[in-house]
Amino acid sequence: MDKKGDPVVDVKPARTNSAPMIIPGPNIAPHTTPIPETTKNGKNSLKISIASTFTSHPLEDPLKFWGETFGYETTVRFSPYDQVFQELLDPQSSLNQPDQDARVLLLRTDDWIRNLSFSGELSLHSHIVSNIHDLKSFAVTAASIVDSPLFVTIARNSRNSRIRPENQAYYEQFIKNELASYTHIHVTTTDDIDKTYGVDDYEDVQRDQLGHIPFKNEYFTSLATSVFRNLMASRQTPYKVIVLDCDNTLWGGVCGEVSPEQLDLSGPYASLHSFMLEQKASGKILCLCSKNVREDVDRVFRERTDMLIRSEDIVTSRINWEPKSRNLRELADELNLGLDSFIFIDDNPVECAEVRANCPEVFTLNLPESPEDFGRFLDHTWVFDSLTSTSEDKKRTQLYKENLQRSSLQQRSSSLKAFIDGLDLQIRITDATPEEIPRVSQLTYRTNQFNFTTIRRSEKEIRELIDKESYVCKVCRVRDRFGDYGLVGALIFRVEPDRILLDSFMLSCRVLGRGVEHRMLASIGESAHTQGLEIVDIQFAGSEKNRPARTFLKSVLRGLAATIPTTDGGYLLPSTYVNGLTYTPDESNPDGHEGPRKSESTDTGRPSAHPDRIFEHIANELHHPSKIHALVYPKEASRNGQPSTSSASDQDPVQIITGIWTNLLGRPHIGPDEHFFAVGGTSLKAVEVLSQLNERFNKNLSIVSLFEHSTIRSLADLVENKETQPAEFDWILKRSESRRNRLRRRE
Repeated sequence: MDKKGDPVVDVKPARTNSAPMIIPGPNIAPHTTPIPETTKNGKNSLKISIASTFTSHPLEDPLKFWGETFGYETTVRFSPYDQVFQELLDPQSSLNQPDQDARVLLLRTDDWIRNLSFSGELSLHSHIVSNIHDLKSFAVTAASIVDSPLFVTIARNSRNSRIRPENQAYYEQFIKNELASYTHIHVTTTDDIDKTYGVDDYEDVQRDQLGHIPFKNEYFTSLATSVFRNLMASRQTPYKVIVLDCDNTLWGGVCGEVSPEQLDLSGPYASLHSFMLEQKASGKILCLCSKNVREDVDRVFRERTDMLIRSEDIVTSRINWEPKSRNLRELADELNLGLDSFIFIDDNPVECAEVRANCPEVFTLNLPESPEDFGRFLDHTWVFDSLTSTSEDKKRTQLYKENLQRSSLQQRSSSLKAFIDGLDLQIRITDATPEEIPRVSQLTYRTNQFNFTTIRRSEKEIRELIDKESYVCKVCRVRDRFGDYGLVGALIFRVEPDRILLDSFMLSCRVLGRGVEHRMLASIGESAHTQGLEIVDIQFAGSEKNRPARTFLKSVLRGLAATIPTTDGGYLLPSTYVNGLTYTPDESNPDGHEGPRKSESTDTGRPSAHPDRIFEHIANELHHPSKIHALVYPKEASRNGQPSTSSASDQDPVQIITGIWTNLLGRPHIGPDEHFFAVGGTSLKAVEVLSQLNERFNKNLSIVSLFEHSTIRSLADLVENKETQPAEFDWILKRSESRRNRLRRRE
């Protein structure tokens, strides 16, 4: 509280001495839009805005620590105290500025009832539910203002909370369900945090009473780590393939040396299987790459019916004695994916080193030596994180299995025409529904090879194009006799008085060379022709990766006697010509055009050589808040100003208080008569000082004490005289508390 008795508000704390970047190695620049700003020292900038129902400034140091770890110059902005809903609604608030990379809401349901005079359970329930409905309404409004993600993090209530634990669990799930359908809003519950960064001794009653800082710093470190991890997940393009070793990875033991029933599938191996099946459900495909005899591996899958991962969960595999780097390249060719889409997991450090040396694009993870650590290691390997997934992602295993069947058919077909005829393709082009917009946005980011303009657009931007600028968005779905490809393409265009302007044309590479692209472009010509428009204005911007799109467009242009290029690199084509486009497989060029190059890298925004050792270090060493906290605050153990073996009465109070001030304020020397606020003290630091003094001297000093006794010598006299706080300030505190209660009841 300040001198008037109000909670600590809107105060930027002085920077404490955090540890520098902890891990040597390349900085990580995950995929982000727009491209992050660069600071004077060459680091990418990262701007985080926080609104909280409690004083949350202790988050700043651990957030900056993680920013430094990943090579970011991090700025943290705090909204005014307990103004969450107001900040969400105000378009001019710091929370809603367009330059924010992430916006964070920190909530406690305790704070929603903190100053309510009634205590009836029904009344509390009604009040909290009303706040949850307001939260949804205001958060959705804020999500529509700017594109940066909104992270809603729910922190623990007091151990003496009036809200029962089972009711709290209900409220948290209620919040999660209410916001689940909004892809820019991500909710993290207390259970989510406790599973990965749980802290048992989290509550700080002293600081809560002094300045509504309810947690110890270690729990703030836990909250900050969870927030930063979610932020990193929102900025990186997810990996698509997980390749697993078999012996001592999928199971304990060597399948060529013992019978299947002797292999260990319990404990850590079962945990690994469960984790991988969760990854499969979120959209990743599972493959095997192991040095074994294939029949031995097949026998394990066949006979061990208790194994969680079954053969049908595996898309394809390489079981042989070839170098694993060679096998990984073959898998990439077979799946027609870049190596930078792959995560390779092995227990053998020699195999991992071979892959790192020969396939640096692959993200290689060496499992811990002890299988008992597998579960913890995987839970804390951040590259597996993915905050959202579309329905297309969840069907990826089936899609790739069907694609391998198509490849088999193509190899058996006498010609490309016979292959395409045998597929029995069904192509459906329709207006995009609101539910399909997230997939369209995903296509703008992930489709590189067949993308006419490579313009990246968020869901919000696409909806605004349709609603405000009269653009039309059409989607293409394809299926054949092997299965449903799903939503594979999108067209974004606008009808103008004399033409149709084709703004964006994207198509997944898994259906290229089968006439789908011709049908999609012809649909644009048909729309123009139907509306009496003679011109189709095709926008095109070449890039290093969209060569298949450029080759297709050239093949279209070859059928015209003359074309009119536009000043911005596009082309004007007669609508009747575009409407009449058809696909005739060219036997001299089996794909009909230059198809996607095998194993071509995708646009992930990740460096070509992954800093996998950094993530391994985090998973192995920085998996517990206490370890992270020790690096964020390396001097916190000595901040109490005295050895733990001594009691306060054994030392001079001036020395004790001097030690507390110098440690908290980061100054080597502070004189006994220097004023606290003149040497760098803030309201937040005042709470820290008083919290430590009360603990040391068994006092109950209020924030007013430091305003009245603002020097070390004066505070020492106060402590020695066994005073609690100046009596003349009692009435100020009581009047302020009474005024706040009246205002809250009136609201």
